[in-house]
Amino acid sequence: MKKYLAFYIPYMVFVLTLAVLILSNEKADLHVWITSFNCPAGDVFFHYYTYVGDWVPYMVIAGLLFYSYRMALFVLVSQLATGLVSIIIKQTWNEPRPVLYFKEHFPTIQLHQIMGEHLHSTHSFPSGHTITAFAFFLALSFFTKRPLLHFIYFVLALLVGYSRIYLSQHFALDVLVGSVIGVSITMLCKYYYDKKELNWADGSLRDVFSRK
Repeated sequence: MKKYLAFYIPYMVFVLTLAVLILSNEKADLHVWITSFNCPAGDVFFHYYTYVGDWVPYMVIAGLLFYSYRMALFVLVSQLATGLVSIIIKQTWNEPRPVLYFKEHFPTIQLHQIMGEHLHSTHSFPSGHTITAFAFFLALSFFTKRPLLHFIYFVLALLVGYSRIYLSQHFALDVLVGSVIGVSITMLCKYYYDKKELNWADGSLRDVFSRK
């Protein structure tokens, strides 16, 4: 895994920093502080960028079929595995999301809201979008040799996690745990995936069309 230190090192800094913030602050206070860094441009950007942790990876997987079956398959497997874990945990710990939590405990506090953004009330823990994003970009890193791209992938995943707090869809803890799940499950998938030969996966849809 030394080849991917440009992803792992900043990721560990992120995990440690956010963990310290979570342990040293009340959940509500930390959420209000993080979401206080908002602006009109940020509202527009994060409202749309958050979908990178939703359906965007599956669009990329479809495109990857024309580049490499092996790469597309691994990204798909990691997405399905992390998605399954996300669903199980969400159903087990049905935690209230910020909008419901603040309504019940701090009704006088007005959360930052964005026009057109539907705020969910339940299944806050963990952040599924964050799980998806970190799994997706780490999976892409495994097929990339350039450290700079590994770092860029980390930043792109981090922005999805931040968007979930910015949009008041999740708390910081949801994002932290979501990132850990996404990274851990994807690393586990890579461990088992490397043991499979999958010679058929060396091709792509380009080969199919080129033979016609």
